[in-house]
Amino acid sequence: MSAEWLSQVVLPWVLASVMMAMGLNLTGADFVRTWRHPRRVLLGTGLQMLALPLLAWGLVLLLPLPPLAAAGLLLVALVPGGATSNMFSYLVQGDLALSVSLTAIAAVLAPFTLPLVMGWNLELLGLTARGLALPYWHTVGQLLLVTLLPVLAGMLLRRSLPVRWLAWLLPKVKVFTGVAMIAVVAALFVSHAERLPALLSLETLAVLLLCMLGMTLGRQLARRLRLPHASVRAITVEVGVQNAGVAMMVAFVILQQPAIALVPLLYGLLMNVPVFLWMFACLWRDRQLAAAAERP
Repeated sequence: MSAEWLSQVVLPWVLASVMMAMGLNLTGADFVRTWRHPRRVLLGTGLQMLALPLLAWGLVLLLPLPPLAAAGLLLVALVPGGATSNMFSYLVQGDLALSVSLTAIAAVLAPFTLPLVMGWNLELLGLTARGLALPYWHTVGQLLLVTLLPVLAGMLLRRSLPVRWLAWLLPKVKVFTGVAMIAVVAALFVSHAERLPALLSLETLAVLLLCMLGMTLGRQLARRLRLPHASVRAITVEVGVQNAGVAMMVAFVILQQPAIALVPLLYGLLMNVPVFLWMFACLWRDRQLAAAAERP
């Protein structure tokens, strides 16, 4: 399978299937329950949509990244979260309803905000002078097709299916879409391996810092606002874990710039390192607290 076929055809379809699977797990009650605590939603959304892009710009100004690599890092900071962040929230025993709601809100906003802000970013990086541009409405349409519309389709399908069918279908859909996304990222990694930055490179440092600083920012602000323990963990994940697949799709399919897609691809692989380390630390702490509570 050629790299072009993977990036231009397979990646968008797999992304749409992942977002549809997320929609299958959503109900209106999820949003109603979450919006009873609007401060949590506003904090998570504000950090995702405003603070994270500013944090990415701070890294671009701090690290002497090549312009195309800088564009890739800024693109990662603008994409909505995905099923991966919801999975990590579940594994770390975070507030899953809040996590899914934040992901869904980002999926609604990103098709309209990403092309606008990314267009400004390309101009600030001097890339528009090289003829690199992001057509606004074309990008909005493409993002709607692979993010928001599949989520809505999944929610509608959930309402139309009997409960026993859903109980049988949901675990299988989660496994299928998860395996498919991992397979596509792995295949893209192999097909572009010779062009990827070395593991000891500024690009690697930039993606790890973006993930770790985003998680730290989310955790510290949520704790300072004295949010519940589970909400702190959900916001930590949602701010630190971005949907690298959407960023790759924008770079490969819309911008037609594989060089910009390499940083999101690297991010999709390396973000798992700090997230898993933090997750294991949280679960170890939970076990220690549970053991202490059981002592007489």
